[in-house]
Amino acid sequence: MNTSQYGEHGSEDRVKPLPPHHVPRPGGPTLFIECTSTYTGAHNTGIQRVVRNLVRHAGGAAEQYCYTVVPVILEYGRLVRVDPTPLLTGNVVESTTEPFVSPLRRTWRLLLRGLTFLLPFAATRRFFYAPPNQFGLAWCVVLPARMLGLRPWPNKLARPGVIGQAEFGYNILLLLDASWGYRIWPEVTRFRKSGGKVVGVIHDVIPVTHRDAFMPESAAMFRRWFKEILRHSDALICVSRSTAEQVVSFMVGMQKRRKSGLILPVVDHFMLGSELDLVEPGAKVRPDLERMFTNGRHTFLMVGSIEPRKNHAYVLDAFDGVWASGEEATLVILGRQGWKTESFLKRVAGHPRLDKQLFLVRDASDADLDYAYRNASALITASKIEGFGLPVVEAFQRGLPVLCSDIPVFREIAAGKATFFSLSHPQHLIDAVTDFCRNNDASQRGPRQPQTWIGWRESAEQLCDSIMRAVKDGPPRRAAMSAD
Repeated sequence: MNTSQYGEHGSEDRVKPLPPHHVPRPGGPTLFIECTSTYTGAHNTGIQRVVRNLVRHAGGAAEQYCYTVVPVILEYGRLVRVDPTPLLTGNVVESTTEPFVSPLRRTWRLLLRGLTFLLPFAATRRFFYAPPNQFGLAWCVVLPARMLGLRPWPNKLARPGVIGQAEFGYNILLLLDASWGYRIWPEVTRFRKSGGKVVGVIHDVIPVTHRDAFMPESAAMFRRWFKEILRHSDALICVSRSTAEQVVSFMVGMQKRRKSGLILPVVDHFMLGSELDLVEPGAKVRPDLERMFTNGRHTFLMVGSIEPRKNHAYVLDAFDGVWASGEEATLVILGRQGWKTESFLKRVAGHPRLDKQLFLVRDASDADLDYAYRNASALITASKIEGFGLPVVEAFQRGLPVLCSDIPVFREIAAGKATFFSLSHPQHLIDAVTDFCRNNDASQRGPRQPQTWIGWRESAEQLCDSIMRAVKDGPPRRAAMSAD
């Protein structure tokens, strides 16, 4: 296994001058950036923010390597050029070009969820979630349709912008988006067989390492995607050193289990930026949000989707202790509803301090988020595991103090800049919040000094630097490494 790129470089000064081996071929090479999920989905979660900002800045960052950047999406099984304007402005419209987002696919997911609940066994789960080209439930359903000459979805390969096979050679396909819900691998295989290089971006491997934090079908889908991206990528670029270590550990374990000389992809990492890109000048903040931060008390902020690994229940346990001690602090939670959240949301809805010292906002805009960062007393993030942790560096950029859980990726990005607390018992966070309130006067907060962190342009430069080194130095890959 070649992991020579992993662990060589820090987060600073990684962009090198253009070396001789990057002189492009006649016509100029292209870096195709796959952004299907973000382009066709009206969401603004962490991965979507990463995709938007890297697409925005990749063109300038790739110029030093003489590459042209072209955003592409998967449409009816083919890679298609798209105008990046809707993506960059956030004015995307829900698409139904892929079965994953169609009503039929949503019904199918509900069926699989019910069957998994009734038959919670590993063998049945493998049968239920096998892809249509392997023996399983989907194969059994699709086979009769294929025998009758029917297609599960329309064939519109004549759409303008479809990438032809002749355009694949000597170019790079960057799998940047959350592509685990799409049948992208036949097109990726075609790209590689035509001479192109494939680089996968790994945002995290949490559904592999912490399956209980996700719905069974989501974890199974991600695990299949992760094995496929190992098979098809010439290099993997992770969003943090900690995530890269987890990927390397997984690959080493897979290699030992198979006891064979697999040629695995090069692994490297880069760092993410910190600007909020959808804050328009003069954008108004919702009045009810403003009132949450103008009560004369210390106001602590949580940012992120409401899901088990974010540990919202732990934070609320701690604040129940803070309030019981007589501390007049406020907790504001900004985040969309995720999965396995019913009990927590029910607890919040019945909490005696709701709308007094406890607030929950599930539809905050970037302008609302920016206002919250600039007016909160401190950010609290108590995640059990993260791939990176965008709220931490977004808080740094605005000089907002950070209290965060003591996990490896937060030590990587926040050592010396944040206050860490253990997740072993809520008392650790109670102590951290109480100490903060006692050492800081809520009514005397002065101008804040932003913490040093890179922007999205620097992040895009780091990513392009890693890509170019990886495709140059990576070993020749087998066309199809069988999954473990």
